[in-house]
Amino acid sequence: MFRYFFLLSFLFLSFLSKADDIKNPNVSVDQLFAVKATRCLGNYLIDLPKQFKATKDNSFQYDYNQNIDISTSQQDFTAFKQMLARREQELKNTQPIDPIDGNFLKAIYPLSVSNSAEMQGVIFERMASEGIPDSVRILEGYRWLNEVTFKIEMAATNGSASRYDEERKKHPDINNNNVPEKIAQMRTLFERMRVRDDYTIPDEPGFCFINGFMQGDDDRPKYIQFTYRYEDREDFYFRITFTNYAGSESLFDIPDNFIIQGEGQKIYKGTREINNLHLEEVIVKNNDFLDSNDNGLKKEIYIFNLGINMEEPDNKHPKLEIEMYYIIPRDSSKAYSKKQLMTIWREITNSIRIRESSFTNK
Repeated sequence: MFRYFFLLSFLFLSFLSKADDIKNPNVSVDQLFAVKATRCLGNYLIDLPKQFKATKDNSFQYDYNQNIDISTSQQDFTAFKQMLARREQELKNTQPIDPIDGNFLKAIYPLSVSNSAEMQGVIFERMASEGIPDSVRILEGYRWLNEVTFKIEMAATNGSASRYDEERKKHPDINNNNVPEKIAQMRTLFERMRVRDDYTIPDEPGFCFINGFMQGDDDRPKYIQFTYRYEDREDFYFRITFTNYAGSESLFDIPDNFIIQGEGQKIYKGTREINNLHLEEVIVKNNDFLDSNDNGLKKEIYIFNLGINMEEPDNKHPKLEIEMYYIIPRDSSKAYSKKQLMTIWREITNSIRIRESSFTNK
């Protein structure tokens, strides 16, 4: 065991000791960390410099067994009403391939829930697509609140038409009508969702996503991605993935070509323990990154990878994957050194912890 940790320490020190690690006085790590803010990622917290901004829109998978997708976007009420009017007209103009299916848009339900007089919204009941029999439905719901639009798409079935009578006798579970039940479920989800800015940290059970928070101790399987870009630039950003269901593998078991993402080399691999969490860590350098923002010229890029609860996550021990991408600028006076990047990476990832109020009965 001692030899193993000695080897990890040696590799880490070797990683920091290369000639190109000389600190660049023109790019200050202290300045980057002058103002930090705690961000909420699912059930985790992390401290990021304020220069890293979250994307304004977000979508994530919720309860994949029931095919529920949730998305959010920042939008004022006038734009929201215009969007709903356009969407309704689009659905009315869509025609099924088989005329027997009737209208593509089957029904419109006004959205009202018990906990907010301000809420505005609607649920469209529509066919899943023009070419699929109309017993297969999608419920497409929209809610606006405090400059944020919440959207939920949910699979449903409505095989109540008489032409499905024989099929319904043979397969009652397939050609039933669960639309009322699904609408009730959607209304409940809308009731549980709150608007949240990126710096607001809830103190009650639930999980965070971009622009919002879902109240309640929630063990439904979910897959949420977060993107934080340095001053909205494309050359320095974090991509963070939160999940709470099993079916993955250790970061160390992922093939090198998937980690390196092209030609390059793995330059560090190790583990850490912080805040009662076990972290797996792999750092690579890609030597032929094709930068679409620089006329397709090839550049070098560092990719820092971190994984928590990678193999056996569950609701109380969710998985968190973090990738930090840094494209090395051609002007070396504007570049962080390798040593500075490692300092940034460690400072940020050392702050990861579980939001203690995420769960009930913990």
